[in-house]
Amino acid sequence: MMGAALKQSPRIFVTGRDFDWGQDQSTIVAIVSRYFSDYNGNGFYPHPDEVALQRELLAVPALQQLRRHLRHAGVRGLAIIGLGLAGLAEAERNAVLYAIALSLGFPTSTDQRTQRVAWDIRARPGSAEQNRFVTFSERVGNADMHTDSSFYPMPEEQFLLYVVRAAQCGGGASLLIDVDAIHAELQRTEAGRASFELLSEARVPFRVPSVYAAHDEQVEIELAPVFERLGDSLAMRWRYDSILKGLVARPALDTPPLRAALTLLNEVIEQRAPRFCEHLPDDTLLWADNRRTLHGRDTYTDAARHLIRIRIGDTPNAERVGPSGVAMD
Repeated sequence: MMGAALKQSPRIFVTGRDFDWGQDQSTIVAIVSRYFSDYNGNGFYPHPDEVALQRELLAVPALQQLRRHLRHAGVRGLAIIGLGLAGLAEAERNAVLYAIALSLGFPTSTDQRTQRVAWDIRARPGSAEQNRFVTFSERVGNADMHTDSSFYPMPEEQFLLYVVRAAQCGGGASLLIDVDAIHAELQRTEAGRASFELLSEARVPFRVPSVYAAHDEQVEIELAPVFERLGDSLAMRWRYDSILKGLVARPALDTPPLRAALTLLNEVIEQRAPRFCEHLPDDTLLWADNRRTLHGRDTYTDAARHLIRIRIGDTPNAERVGPSGVAMD
């Protein structure tokens, strides 16, 4: 199933679907429907019996194949074109996406108010109103490179993006950068090496965007280093706008050395590090490692662009720290 690696990103792949769903989509919808009395606006939520539900879903052949390829050792990103969900109704499509996510780990509801797992990425009317910290998924334009849930205690290890409707304006390409490529760029200069050391030790303030906070008026901050060692590999949490707003909220942390290190790292990420860049068509599924890659998008103007994102933790929701919680049923 694995396609050729992109020259710029040797651990990120693009491929087509090479299996038939057969009756598996209907089987998945039937299994999921037995567990959920309320689909929460077709967004679902972390189910209290998610471990048992996961066990049932992993008996479905199509999900077994997807899991095997998406969790392949060494792969940090994989786009599957022509996933085969375009003809489904919204509730059934989201049920299959939820099932794919649950076969890989444990989908989280990092939105503290709605508890939704499947999050719509599309421009929202009024999202740019004054005094509101707007997240990338609420507006047109570009999305700077970032990791999801950088502002929470336990960022998820994986995420999925499904393209419902690609931008028709020629923009909106999906971007991924391997964290190792960022580290390699920093190691080229003395200033880069010093920035890496500081950002591996300093507790940096990340402000939670308004849409994810428990209350619009509440300023929520998470303190954490940018770089972290996970076994033999390097991981990051990064969202530059969140950090800048965090420094405003915690001015005592805004020292010249930290500000210089953050500015240099942002320049490396946005301008120098090699990246995967692809316009993904409708009915494409993009999986990525959320701790070992950064993701973003090229600028676009088509407000009808619509993607669905699901974040996936390796830890069951009942054992997670911070927002995600098992809530319903």
